[in-house]
Amino acid sequence: MEKDIYKVGEDYVEARVIESLSDLLLSLTLWKEGYTRNSAGKAFNAVKALMSALVVTNEDKLLALAKDDKEREWIKKKAHIVPTHSMYALAQMLKDVGIDIVNLVRVALDLHDYQYNGFEPDFSNYSRKEDVLRDLITVMEETKKVINTYFPKYEVKEISEKIDELLKEINDNRGVNTL
Repeated sequence: MEKDIYKVGEDYVEARVIESLSDLLLSLTLWKEGYTRNSAGKAFNAVKALMSALVVTNEDKLLALAKDDKEREWIKKKAHIVPTHSMYALAQMLKDVGIDIVNLVRVALDLHDYQYNGFEPDFSNYSRKEDVLRDLITVMEETKKVINTYFPKYEVKEISEKIDELLKEINDNRGVNTL
């Protein structure tokens, strides 16, 4: 008989939300220092952590959508880990229960490809640094919006404020005002 290594519950959700915000902050810090591919990787990780929190808090709804016992078992035991190859499918399932993060996941997966492949044709959707930054900002704004909507009690104001400051600084340097 398998035993749970840890209990996936409220503390786990809070940790994933804080992880998501922290990864957003690290992503912006890395971008500012010129580490664009590492920055993209942290933005991707922020979305994975957010998805993990969403999967755990919506597990019962996701289980109701499962097509068979095998999928139900996977949702119970593995979905909260959010394997990269399952992110899009999980985003679609979350959309079916009223949480639409499909575009956010698409952009995060593009950033993940950029992290590993840079501007390599046929392996990355990006050919310009400006486009990576646009998607990075999209991930920042959309992730924060989802956290504010679904997890307001876990938001760490200090981290959110630092993210906003760095976003403003980066946007000011490129002549854009999104905040």
